[in-house]
Amino acid sequence: MSTRLAESAATISSRPAPSGMRVAGKLIAAVAGSSGVLIRIAAHPVGASICLALGYMFLCGAYIILSDRIAAGAAWSIGELHNLERLKGLAFVLVTGAAYFWFASRMLKRIASQQQHLALIFQGVSDCLFLIRVEAEDRYRFVCVNTSFLKVTGLTREHVDGKSIEEVLPEASLALANRKYQEAIRERKTVCWEESVSYPAGRRVGEVTVTPLVNSAGTIDQLAGVVRDVTERALAGHKTEAYSRKLQKLSRRLVETQETERRTIARELHDEIGQGLTGAQMNLQTALQSPAAGALAPQLTQSLELVERVLEQVRDISLNLRPSMLDDLGLEPALRWYTNRQATLAGLQARFAIDSLERRLDPLIETECFRIAQEALTNVVRHAQAHTVTVELHLKDERLDLTVRDDGVGFEVAPVREQAVRGASLGLLSMEERAVLTGGGLEYRSVPGQGTAVLAWFPLKWLTPPSGSETP
Repeated sequence: MSTRLAESAATISSRPAPSGMRVAGKLIAAVAGSSGVLIRIAAHPVGASICLALGYMFLCGAYIILSDRIAAGAAWSIGELHNLERLKGLAFVLVTGAAYFWFASRMLKRIASQQQHLALIFQGVSDCLFLIRVEAEDRYRFVCVNTSFLKVTGLTREHVDGKSIEEVLPEASLALANRKYQEAIRERKTVCWEESVSYPAGRRVGEVTVTPLVNSAGTIDQLAGVVRDVTERALAGHKTEAYSRKLQKLSRRLVETQETERRTIARELHDEIGQGLTGAQMNLQTALQSPAAGALAPQLTQSLELVERVLEQVRDISLNLRPSMLDDLGLEPALRWYTNRQATLAGLQARFAIDSLERRLDPLIETECFRIAQEALTNVVRHAQAHTVTVELHLKDERLDLTVRDDGVGFEVAPVREQAVRGASLGLLSMEERAVLTGGGLEYRSVPGQGTAVLAWFPLKWLTPPSGSETP
């Protein structure tokens, strides 16, 4: 019998290796020569699974080849063959187990390292991070929060993790939070909002961002949220607004005081100095008509001309300081009068497009609108080299719009305004400040060679309300 086994073994060893075995051998050799590539592939979970499968294939191929060659290379008894099979099976189990343990340990270590890194990032971020589980019937429960969330709110982890939002969030913000969560789930999009909430650590203002997370079944089962604490910025904004209101109030008082002084000086110039100069003018005219003038007539004539010139200058100064027409008749007549006056002095053609006003406007609106038109017309006379100036005053959507337009040389707005900011010209900045003081605004439009337009707008505020209505 041993002779037959030996003959069988010799026969098997003399046969050529099957083509499948040659292919398996080449595959194993290729895999063995690509260990560096496999190590890089194993860094990814999917790659690690592929490496495990290839390793198993390698061991199976090696097992088949070695078994074939061992069986073909020697004549063994039945008992010895059984023992050899046991040894091969044990070796196969040990080798495959060791390989699996090596790959699995690498994967677990990498996963643990990544989880540690993510935990450090999650806990180290300065923004408040939280994860919420979506439960049935629009119920939400906190899964976890980071350290910043606890620090900002003053809550402890025991009071947050695993608790429903009703147990964590203040009652005043529950309705808004529920509405935003439902919006994020319904529309499957990131939702942002700002809210002010009172926590044990104090009142906080935060910018909240919530993003829905979709599971493998395509349903949203969690919400990831970020809250950026903007309390300090909000407080700074409130302080800035308060300072701005105080500054506007102070500026308004300053303008009112300035206009009062202008009105007083203009009245004194007209009533006191103007009347005195008029009396001197009349006396000089009487002296010139007297027969006793004689040789003094040239001096009297010269003095009379000088007094008339000074009287005209006093009248101009008085009108520029505060035209009485603005106080007596209102904005529309004052604009027409002043525009015609400046156009006549400068040789310009004046055009108007002015809506009729129902009644007198608020004194501040009238004053600032007139002053802006006055400064704009002065700039036209001094710099524009224009032939025509147009003044428009329109009522539109509870707003008063003023436009002063010319057909002059124009200018580049940005460089000129930059020079004005540096102090080269106070007129442009003065017009802007006056418009802003009333709650309106001002804009310059100009192109070199195509003229200039000054557009100002003001809130429509009447001096007295119409009968049967409240003061706006």
